[in-house]
Amino acid sequence: MIITNILQGIGKKLGNKTAKSNYKGLSWLAEKLLKHQDDFNLKQRSFGYFTLNYIRPYEVIKTYKEIFCTEIYQFTASSINPIIVDCGANIGLSTLYFGLAYPNSKVYAFEPDSNIYKLLHKNITDNKLYNITLFNEAVWIQDTTLSFSNRGSEASQIDSSGLSATKVKAIRLANFLNEFTKIDFLKMDIEGAEFEVIQDCAAQLIKIENLFLEYHGTSSETHKLITLLDIVKAAGFKVYIKMAADNLAIPFVQKTTGTPFDVQLNIFCYK
Repeated sequence: MIITNILQGIGKKLGNKTAKSNYKGLSWLAEKLLKHQDDFNLKQRSFGYFTLNYIRPYEVIKTYKEIFCTEIYQFTASSINPIIVDCGANIGLSTLYFGLAYPNSKVYAFEPDSNIYKLLHKNITDNKLYNITLFNEAVWIQDTTLSFSNRGSEASQIDSSGLSATKVKAIRLANFLNEFTKIDFLKMDIEGAEFEVIQDCAAQLIKIENLFLEYHGTSSETHKLITLLDIVKAAGFKVYIKMAADNLAIPFVQKTTGTPFDVQLNIFCYK
């Protein structure tokens, strides 16, 4: 009986193998070297497929593994020249992935943080990816100027209090999406602004084949998550959800992190 259970367990593991990535992982030495770098000077590293300019190595390690080793943004394009919209491009690892993995695509990438945008622009131009158009703008629910918490990291976000001295240009994403008859992939990682933006873009989601949404919320805002899921369901999407960050070790005891986001989810929406 014990042997049978063990064999069944092995069988399940073998049957649940993850798909093989098209890109090499980081070697033990490469990761070790990255971990010992500072997080304030500009650095450059070749990853074989591309050269990356960056400042914060710990963000590079996490993001490279997620995007290139796991290939969470991989999708099957239904056309020769897919249209891809990258909202929250950061320094460009996701944008580089789209440009390299789908060389015949047209990629539109948005990044509002001016300091991060400089790195994004350098990473795209240094790697000579001509199928990518960059915008130093936030995506939002109207064309306007917004207060922005400019942290120079993945956590940079729209400042809802309006008190930040840093201002960024924002465009209404719904209007931008309206320019296309079909969009193959829309990636949205905009640090909490997705709730308002997805609601405003609800009528445009019908033309999108694949939607990646990183949800940021608190445990007291479950209605926001339910609303977002209702919107994508109405647009005809099937949904698969993974944890983006496991912030509460003992949720029944801790209940909240005391930070802006208790809940961070990767929501994969496809038709």
